[in-house]
Amino acid sequence: MGDVLLQLWYSDWVLLAFTVLIFEVPRYTFSLVSLTALTLGRQRPHAVAPALRVSVVMPAFNGADGLLHSIASLRAQTSPPFEIIVIDDGSVDETLAIAERARADGLIDLVIHHTNRCGRSAGVNAGARFARGDLILTVDPDTVFAPTALALMTAAFSDPRMAAVSCNISVKNESASIWTELQALEYLMSISAGKAFLRQFEGISCTSGACSLYRRDIFLYRGGLDVGPGEDIEFTLRLRRFGYRIGFVPEAWAATMAPESFISLARQRQRWDRDALRVRLIQYREAWPFRSESLADTLQRLDFLIFDLVPTLSLPFYLAYCTVLFGPATLTFLAGVSLLLLALNLFNIALAGLLFNHKPRLFNVLIAPVFPIYQGLLMKAVRFWAFTSELLFSVSRHDDFVPPRVRRALLTPDL
Repeated sequence: MGDVLLQLWYSDWVLLAFTVLIFEVPRYTFSLVSLTALTLGRQRPHAVAPALRVSVVMPAFNGADGLLHSIASLRAQTSPPFEIIVIDDGSVDETLAIAERARADGLIDLVIHHTNRCGRSAGVNAGARFARGDLILTVDPDTVFAPTALALMTAAFSDPRMAAVSCNISVKNESASIWTELQALEYLMSISAGKAFLRQFEGISCTSGACSLYRRDIFLYRGGLDVGPGEDIEFTLRLRRFGYRIGFVPEAWAATMAPESFISLARQRQRWDRDALRVRLIQYREAWPFRSESLADTLQRLDFLIFDLVPTLSLPFYLAYCTVLFGPATLTFLAGVSLLLLALNLFNIALAGLLFNHKPRLFNVLIAPVFPIYQGLLMKAVRFWAFTSELLFSVSRHDDFVPPRVRRALLTPDL
């Protein structure tokens, strides 16, 4: 260990300082500390919910398992929705039968049936055209809400410039596997802490696909969701380009299902990361430095470029540099970095628990030593593969999340 410290002392400090960025040492610690400073001793203003009607639009593809639970949580809201619309998107399970029974029992108001799968975006857009409310809440069928979630989200629209709002999200099946436990910690850091910090300077760049609330007139006027990949981030950036405000309500909670195996998790994250890269860098050209934009737009761009893109694409080259620098002691150096990340992670968990009234479970603490490796190396390797495959081969053009016939129509519009 002494040899490693000696090599560190005589090394290039600029390159070594890049370790902080590569392994995301400051990202969530800075967010949490800043949030604490901003909220300490400050009374949170009580927003009065405007008299706006909420139409729930719930697209469901093979969503039979969670559909009734999601509907029940919506009906149990302190401020219940005006109507609930379920779109069965060509499901081959019992989704349509369950939805029809729920409609007959008065639990939902309308069922739209797509004989063939059209995709989530097309389902939301179809439901939005039939909705009669002032606001549209887009919901996945595996999402359940805390009783006050809808009232808290609706209150954000007391600002007439607000076009879209998302809420805090936790993992519903947190205890299912070590992967869901790790995702629960990740959600606490990236969504609860990350988005709560970004909203301080209006830097929200993506409303959640699991649950987002939109002004219906703006949603329809601006064309609804893109039916291609990455519809949630694309529509959020589109609204930002038109000058609308995007909100995040950390006090409003929803819970959604997370992948339980590493293979399922890696597939999900590759799709998310490919879509983010395609939309941000190719479609919206966010890496282009010469832009006329607000400070908030600049900061939300830099958040992606500095904390996601640069560290991810630099990771293998930086590991190679460390190997050349330290030789056989590379693993010792990385172990030291992991210990630093572990200490910061335990601090982050404790601080996030205080800020968001989240009581850490015992297993959260027990898996804390694994979390730096999960987030700093494993998931970054998954993101590296997603970014490089998208840059080199445009893999998102073949994403099976978009139905093949919809994808063919997008890529060959003249046919």
